[in-house]
Amino acid sequence: MTEQTIRAIEAILSRGERVELLAGPGGEVKVLRIRRERVPVGEK
Repeated sequence: MTEQTIRAIEAILSRGERVELLAGPGGEVKVLRIRRERVPVGEK
């Protein structure tokens, strides 16, 4: 994992979002940002 990848992960985590890492071909690491949002369901 490169220093640039580590900084990107730290930036995502500092915003309170989640990160998922996937192993790619040739030792590549793919970074996925996972956001959670409220979804309005029904009317109030």
